[in-house]
Amino acid sequence: MKVIINGGKRFLPKEKNFEGFIHHILRRLCQVQSTATFIFLSCDNNLSLPGNGLSVSLPVPFLARAVNKLWHNRKVASVIKKNGAGILITLNGKPISTPTPQMLVISDVADRKTIKAAVRNVYGGKRCSVIVSSFLMKQKLGREGVAEAVVFVLPQSPGVIYQPLNWEQREAIKSKYTEGKEYFLMPLSSIPHHHIINTLKAFSQFKKWQQSNMRFIILGNLTGNKKMQELLQTYRYRSDVIIMEEKPDEKTYAAILASCMAMIYFPGDEGKGVVLAEALQCGTPVIAAATATLTETGGDAVLYCDPADIQKLAGEMVKLYKDEKFRHALTGKGKEQVLPLSEETVMQRLWNNIQQVVTA
Repeated sequence: MKVIINGGKRFLPKEKNFEGFIHHILRRLCQVQSTATFIFLSCDNNLSLPGNGLSVSLPVPFLARAVNKLWHNRKVASVIKKNGAGILITLNGKPISTPTPQMLVISDVADRKTIKAAVRNVYGGKRCSVIVSSFLMKQKLGREGVAEAVVFVLPQSPGVIYQPLNWEQREAIKSKYTEGKEYFLMPLSSIPHHHIINTLKAFSQFKKWQQSNMRFIILGNLTGNKKMQELLQTYRYRSDVIIMEEKPDEKTYAAILASCMAMIYFPGDEGKGVVLAEALQCGTPVIAAATATLTETGGDAVLYCDPADIQKLAGEMVKLYKDEKFRHALTGKGKEQVLPLSEETVMQRLWNNIQQVVTA
C-alpha cells in the first residue's frame, strides 16, 4: 500500500500543533510499517526517512506564487498519478480533487471555510474520511451532516519528554526559578487578560489565608498588555510573581511544569487538550476551565473552576497546598487519564483507520 502525505502549500506543519503531531505519527508509522510505502510531500524540506519512505519536494516557482494553492494541488495530483496511491492524507484539512481515497486532518482551531470544504468533499461522492483531535470537533462535523462512521478521533499525545521528576530534580528547578519555594504555574497561550487578573486576585486571597511563601509563575509575554502592567505595579504580592516572558525550550518547560504545585489553565476559547495532557503525564495537578475540550481530556483528574469565581479558585489553591493526600490522589488519577493517549496507542489507531478507509 502507498500512503501519500500532503501538508499543503505551507508544509511542514509546526510540531506542536495537531497537524504537526499527525505528521510525526506518520513518520513513526513509516518506520514501523515496512511493507507499506510512505511518500511525504513538502515545499522545500527533505526528510530523513527509512527505505520505504520517500520525500518529494514540490517547491513553488516564483512566477506561480500568486496561484500557489492551485499550482500545489495540481502537483499533488501529478504525484498521485505517477506513483499511484492507496490513500492521500492531507494535513491542512483542505481536500484535493482526486479519485484516490482521502483522509483530511482537521484541528480544533480549523476555520469555518476548512470545515465546509471537508463537508463538500464528503458529500461529493468521494471516498473521504476525517481525522479530528476531539469529540467536540466530531460533533461539529456531525451537525453539518457528516456521518459519524467517517470521522476518526485521535487525541494529540503529550510528548515523551513530559515525565515526573524526582525530589532532587524538582528542588533544582525551584532553586533556579523561585528561590526554592513552591509555586503555581500559568502558561499564557490563548489566555485573555481578565482571566489572568482574576487568577492574580485568587492568588492574593490564597496568600492572605495561608500566609505562605508560595510563588506564582506566569509563563508568557505581557509587555504589550497595558492593563496587566498597571496592575502588577500596584499588586501587593508582586515580589511573589515571576513573569517568564522568554519562552523556554520544551525540555525546560517540561521540567518547570513537572515541578510546580499545580498548573492553572484558563484559555479564552475551548483550549488545547494536549496542554492538560502534558501536565497530567508529568504528575502535575491541574485547575482548568470546564470547556468541552478540556473536560474531555482531563476527565475527573482535573479540578474545574469558572475563571470568574475568584473565591472558588483561591479555595482550590488552598486545597492543593494543604491536603497532600488529596494532591497525590489527583496525581494518580491524572497519570491513569493520559495512558490511552500514548503515541504507540495513537499510532496503532491511525494505522487501523488508514486500513479501514483503503479497504472500505
